[in-house]
Amino acid sequence: MGKIVALGEVVSDIYRGEALSDVEMAFVARPGGAPANVAVAASRLGSEAAFVGSVGEDLFGDFILRALESEGVDTSGVSRQRPPTRTSLAFVEIGEDGDREFTFYRSSPAADELLSPEDVTEDLLSGASFVNFGSIPLIREPVRSATHRIAELARELDVPVAFDVNFREHLWESAEAAREAVDPLLDLSTLVKLGDDEIPPLLGTDDIEEAAGTLFDRGVSIVLVSMGPEGAFYATGDFSGYVPPFDPGEIVDATGAGDAFLAAALVHLADEAFDEGRVREATLRGCAAGALACTDYGAMRALPTKEKLERFMEDG
Repeated sequence: MGKIVALGEVVSDIYRGEALSDVEMAFVARPGGAPANVAVAASRLGSEAAFVGSVGEDLFGDFILRALESEGVDTSGVSRQRPPTRTSLAFVEIGEDGDREFTFYRSSPAADELLSPEDVTEDLLSGASFVNFGSIPLIREPVRSATHRIAELARELDVPVAFDVNFREHLWESAEAAREAVDPLLDLSTLVKLGDDEIPPLLGTDDIEEAAGTLFDRGVSIVLVSMGPEGAFYATGDFSGYVPPFDPGEIVDATGAGDAFLAAALVHLADEAFDEGRVREATLRGCAAGALACTDYGAMRALPTKEKLERFMEDG
């Protein structure tokens, strides 16, 4: 089994803790950020994993690095930024249905935005089965160029690129700006993963199969679409299908569910042919991992191990 190399943002998610008094508020810090979540999820599922990014030389940067390293994630590709640049914080409010609202506290520029193309070196991709990133690093320079660099380097080294679009409209000036930034990376991607709600603003259609066809015309080999409680869609140029959802019971916090989905799929697809049986099984495993990720607070705490995922799929 190869290595999953994930590049991009990492933040400290801040949750409300137990009330202390009328003049004190308690908070709990938990590491997050989609590519960092993918790296941790892949490691728990038995794959080698590495994270490439940037954090501040601050309390939260130290915390995040300790957390990633404790999960077996290679952090040799993480750079540090001096004050006043800071590691970003995301305050998380959980609704009754487990959905989330985020309020970001970021320096300008934020530490994760200062990853440079020079920080992305060929040795970081040694032994990689997939390189993964999302669209958030495409918002600002120099991390936008660093993302292009790792995609182009992966293409040169024949390492498949997994682009988890992860479109967050409120972070962009406009949907059009997001489309313009995302578009060139589609041409470098082997696998594209989207949520069904991301397809209309980025690909201009409500039809999942039409969207997949558009991506295949761009050279993409596999399209995965997560559909929340409706399961997921998978397709290549030769086949397509849907898989059902898994019921995790009570949904506590959906943070990181999409990242768990992607990691489980990538680990199953690593170093294997993309035949229909394997792609369908990868999508099923993604749905199961995503469901399990909803059963506890935080993006990483509920990410399943390989053994837990296997038991859950057998019971489900």
